[in-house]
Amino acid sequence: MATDLKRFTISVTPEMEADLDAMKQRHYYRDTRNTMIQDLIIRGLEALKAEDEAKGQGQDANPKTAT
Repeated sequence: MATDLKRFTISVTPEMEADLDAMKQRHYYRDTRNTMIQDLIIRGLEALKAEDEAKGQGQDANPKTAT
């Protein structure tokens, strides 16, 4: 089955793992961990975009993400 999704691996600290586990239990108990991580990434990206727009900055305003 073909898919447009890309697979990648990340490393997390023990503190991040504990936070993710708590988030899974409180908010994503019916979802897979994958779905939870996708949703958290989307929410984070949307929040950063909103911050950029509020500051009047463009798409690559963050030097960490600019290429």
